[in-house]
Amino acid sequence: MGRLLLIMALWCSALLGSASHAQDQTLYGGCVDAKGRTVAAVPDPTLPTAISTQIEGGRAVIRYNHAALPRLDERGQLFLFAHECSRLNLGLPASAQRTPAGARRADCWAASTLQRSGLIKAEDLGLLQETLDFSAEEWSRLPGPIRRIDLRSCPRHLSPSLHEPGPGQDDWNTCTRRCADVSLSCQGGVAGRSDTGCDAAYSRCVALCNSSFPR
Repeated sequence: MGRLLLIMALWCSALLGSASHAQDQTLYGGCVDAKGRTVAAVPDPTLPTAISTQIEGGRAVIRYNHAALPRLDERGQLFLFAHECSRLNLGLPASAQRTPAGARRADCWAASTLQRSGLIKAEDLGLLQETLDFSAEEWSRLPGPIRRIDLRSCPRHLSPSLHEPGPGQDDWNTCTRRCADVSLSCQGGVAGRSDTGCDAAYSRCVALCNSSFPR
């Protein structure tokens, strides 16, 4: 965690130009959308949720309030930011209704990004996943959709598993990725579009993967 805090402090120092200001607030940096445009991250103590992506002046802005979920450690807070950034980096519209398929893609991409950046290690995934086991009340302060955030089952080329994959794990990964591809096609190729029929079909598809390739 010392490395994480050091990187945050360096971001603060570089972006704010004031060491004393850097100590007063945590500022995330380095997020870009699918078109390579910088996404601003703004601490907002008035925000009722832990994090939110909004359109301001025609550009996406990530606002966050650590006090909304005070039990989260730095890894948990950083994951929430990485998830929001991943949605934009993957081309999911900021204002679109969130779907299980889109959230799953962003969860795995966020974990992968944090590992590639050296902010977390593969052995951190287990503890991070436990931290992200939110109660119903906590989900009321998160963007959603309500889901089980399962980082250890992400495709290994995106986010290496904490453990060696069990029998059928690669088949399960392939199966669920196909579900996401079919869901995107069902939605007309528009990532982030919500369609009740497509979402239900995606859930049935994943359930079939779970029964066909038990982990």
